[in-house]
Amino acid sequence: MSFGTINGYASELRETLGRTLCFQDAEEIATEATNHLFERAAELELAGLSTREAEQQAVYEFGDLSELAMELTKGYPPRPPVDPSRIKWLPEIVLAVTLALAAFSFSIYRGARGLEAAAQNLIPSMAMLMVPGLTAGLSRLKYRRLRALAVLTRMANYGMILNLCATACLVGLQMTGKATLVSIFPVLYVFSAASTLMYAVMRITFTDGKLYRLMRSR
Repeated sequence: MSFGTINGYASELRETLGRTLCFQDAEEIATEATNHLFERAAELELAGLSTREAEQQAVYEFGDLSELAMELTKGYPPRPPVDPSRIKWLPEIVLAVTLALAAFSFSIYRGARGLEAAAQNLIPSMAMLMVPGLTAGLSRLKYRRLRALAVLTRMANYGMILNLCATACLVGLQMTGKATLVSIFPVLYVFSAASTLMYAVMRITFTDGKLYRLMRSR
């Protein structure tokens, strides 16, 4: 298919990319391609071509649109089933629900026992909050862009803070002799360690594998 203008070519490219990528990624790629096309057209105009001829030549040099779209989408994740902008408040909602459940546990017993009950509810839940962020972080090693990463990272940050606070409470209760269910503490500590490990791996993936390669080279 041939296009008489750069804008027509860019519009078709944007539509083609939008079939497999999210709107933001398709728009980003199409805008960058349009800028390159106009830069090339300007060079051709300086060489003596008319504006229309320069645009047609620039489009022709860019090649087949379908092949170009396939090449440009490499390194970008496929369009997610849910628009990340629709779940931007998910971390705060999860945080509020989690804190409400912990507060309810504390209100039942009060005092040291209530604090122990709240921490026992928090720690296993925090491990679950790390899994989406860890999955997204590992996916980032393959894709250059991952729109949902910021949202999931925020949720993991909240989870890590609560995990550390809850673990500190259990350690404090155990050291002061106020803990009543010490027998299940090892299981909770395993959950806490697993959450910390998943969070650390997620953070390492933010370096696009550079830190991992550096550690291996040592």
